[in-house]
Amino acid sequence: MSHTKSFYDIISKHIIEIPIIQREYAQGRTTEKVNSIRKRFVTDLVKAITEKSELHLGFVYGKIVGKENLQRKILNKEAVHSILEAVKFYANNLELKINANIEEAETEIVSQNFLKFIPLDGQQRLTTLYVLHWYLLFKGAKSDKTEWLHHFKYTNRKSALAFCNELVNLENIQTLKQKQKTNPKTNIRELITNSGFYLKKWNKDATVSGILEMLYSLETAFGKDYDFSNVCLEHLPLRFDFMDLDSLNQTDELYVKMNSRGKQLSDYEHFKSWLQEKYNDYSEQNWFQSFWKKLDTDWLNYFWRNIDADFNALDYFYYNYIKNLALMHCLANHKEIPFDKLKEIYGQIRNTEVYDNQKISYIPLENYFIKWEKEGKEETFFIFNPEALRFIENTLDSLLYLEKEQNFEIVDLKDIICEPFTEYPITHFFLKSSLFTPSLWNAVFYYSFLIFINDRNNENYSIQSMKEWLRYTRNTIYNTYIQSPENFNNALKQINNLAAFKFNISEAILNNDVDNLFFENNQFEEEKIKLRLLQNDDWKESIFRTENHTYLYGQIKFILEFSKDQSQNYVLEDFIKYSNAISLLYKKEIRLTSEKILERFLLCEDFYLPYYKSDYIFCNGSSGGLRTKNENWRLFFKGDKIEKLKHAIDRLENKEITPESLSGYIDNYIKTTDLSHSDWKYLFLKYPQAINYCKDSAIRWYSHNDIRLLKGFTITAYHSELRTYCFFLENKNVNATHDNRIAPDKFLPFSKFWYFEEKNTDGHPGCYLEGLFYNDKEYKLDIRYSKNKVEYELCFYHKADAIENRISDIDLENLNFSFNENYRHYFKAIPYDELVNELVKLCVELKKL
Repeated sequence: MSHTKSFYDIISKHIIEIPIIQREYAQGRTTEKVNSIRKRFVTDLVKAITEKSELHLGFVYGKIVGKENLQRKILNKEAVHSILEAVKFYANNLELKINANIEEAETEIVSQNFLKFIPLDGQQRLTTLYVLHWYLLFKGAKSDKTEWLHHFKYTNRKSALAFCNELVNLENIQTLKQKQKTNPKTNIRELITNSGFYLKKWNKDATVSGILEMLYSLETAFGKDYDFSNVCLEHLPLRFDFMDLDSLNQTDELYVKMNSRGKQLSDYEHFKSWLQEKYNDYSEQNWFQSFWKKLDTDWLNYFWRNIDADFNALDYFYYNYIKNLALMHCLANHKEIPFDKLKEIYGQIRNTEVYDNQKISYIPLENYFIKWEKEGKEETFFIFNPEALRFIENTLDSLLYLEKEQNFEIVDLKDIICEPFTEYPITHFFLKSSLFTPSLWNAVFYYSFLIFINDRNNENYSIQSMKEWLRYTRNTIYNTYIQSPENFNNALKQINNLAAFKFNISEAILNNDVDNLFFENNQFEEEKIKLRLLQNDDWKESIFRTENHTYLYGQIKFILEFSKDQSQNYVLEDFIKYSNAISLLYKKEIRLTSEKILERFLLCEDFYLPYYKSDYIFCNGSSGGLRTKNENWRLFFKGDKIEKLKHAIDRLENKEITPESLSGYIDNYIKTTDLSHSDWKYLFLKYPQAINYCKDSAIRWYSHNDIRLLKGFTITAYHSELRTYCFFLENKNVNATHDNRIAPDKFLPFSKFWYFEEKNTDGHPGCYLEGLFYNDKEYKLDIRYSKNKVEYELCFYHKADAIENRISDIDLENLNFSFNENYRHYFKAIPYDELVNELVKLCVELKKL
């Protein structure tokens, strides 16, 4: 049973003893989170005292110890009193005078008449109230008694207990008062820590530090000019619901269990309590009471049923969802707020995509109020305003609706909310650890889904209109860069602009009723083309299937262009032909093969490589994010060479498209086409490893004779040269690795054969032979391809660090090498097709040494 009491009621009649199992005093910590909580709590306390307005501080419950002893003492006292009264009566009859008064012996500090209260919940608030009462007394507040100063015990921390004993010593209090009069600018924290009774070792005690921090906060909040003489400690307007759990006749086990929950309130619990308080005096209390009830029951239970984490994570998921809904609603609906004022709260809410409670930002609750200046006047916007709360209510009710009786299956969105756009059902967003805070694309699409399903009671609502809306917004969202807070803001506002047409989006787009304020314009225009075609049901299956291809990702305009006839009309049969072929060509099995089948197949048609960042690229087949797609094959799809893909498909003549059939096609092309072995095209077709070397698929094309294979997009990074790299591939030892670099037998007496790279524009990479020793000197042969002629250049030299030390004991002039005095090497130019024979001949001569 609970009773409403003030803190003074409790401490004046009980010894409050903080048990060992409780943690240290935490409301005095100096972390960002606790600073914010303390500031609000202290502000509320000071406001209640200065304005004499009652403040209710919730439940405090625990166990009261010593009631039986106290009752026994009272009964014994009454018995002794009765005996003494009888003795006094008989003495009077005998005319004897007896003084029969009862006087209780007093202990040094605490009377034994007081009960002991052990709090199980409310320890932090009780400590703060004790510190507040001490501070008020110190500053001159009225109090009939001071015994209560000794009624607060930290039994779990000896240093905290010792500090409190010194702090409540009346002589110490008087000394502190005198010091403050002498040094009025010294704050309370410095006053205490510089006093004679304060021990330095207490600086390491978290509870002591917390009490000092709280005293400083109270001093700051009251200010210097407040008159404390009008404050009466016995009548402070601070109330608790006080419950003695011992009156419930529970065992000690219950106390241990209840106390073991002893974690601090979660961020969500603080937020919920704070938000409820904000709306205490608001109109429509019936609606608010319904909202709070569902927040604690139906909606919370939905989250508990659906999150893929344990119970301890529930508050994190729930609060994260509510914050994100409020943020999206705010961004979508309020153009008047300068976005730079929203960036901080945006970053705090969306600070981790994958669930990790260590990474979740604490958000000071005052940050939910966005403030900015307009025309010299301060404007304020509350993110959790009633409009936002109604959006949250509608959304959570929608989740329950979709869960009920398989409504989500009835809606049947499996061909729209699907891979490659998202691998999860949209109802899983915010509920799975990997989708704790969905990506910006997913979040915008989720908002698009919500504003439709939340309006399901509208007379124009239908499953068909939902599918049209979601398909359209999906394609435009996922094909537009949404990679920054600004992008996110603009995307949500664009979705909100479209929302007025959500039940007839196709008609609105075709009638040009909708302005494109953000989405990628090419995609916006492509959707118009598809919507016109989709008016004919015959096109639907083919367009939908092609849009959902893993790599095409909703962008298929180039295939539609392939299907035009001479009159520029779209022909369904041609669209089916080309879409089927392209869907197969860009399947993972072909797109990502190490033999680079797709790239080489297109090279058979012609040089298709799009130009990008000073380079030509083969195009990376990774199905990564939008940027990866846009900077690879989509450059080709949108470029002026795209007709080469159409012609290549036409040459297949409807033959089966598999990795094996395409490999056969490439091999046959090489055999039947009169290509020189030095031709760049022949080399790329013959050696797919040369394309694999290019990590980002890029080559630098200086001329037909000077083609560099790049590992990135810059020539200043390490790179190789096409002809020499292919020569190395053709002639390397099958057992050679990067570590051993073993030369093939035909190149003995050289023991190593490998390629070398350069990293600047003037570099001339190639391959080399080394490991030839003669007269204790090592010799090396560099092989480079000429930048101007169809020939190789050989440089033979003594391998020394400095050119001037390249003193060769081997003379190659008899093999038609010329000696270069500047570089001190032997040089010879070899026609392209004669290099192997020339090297073998050289090696034969060198073996004779």
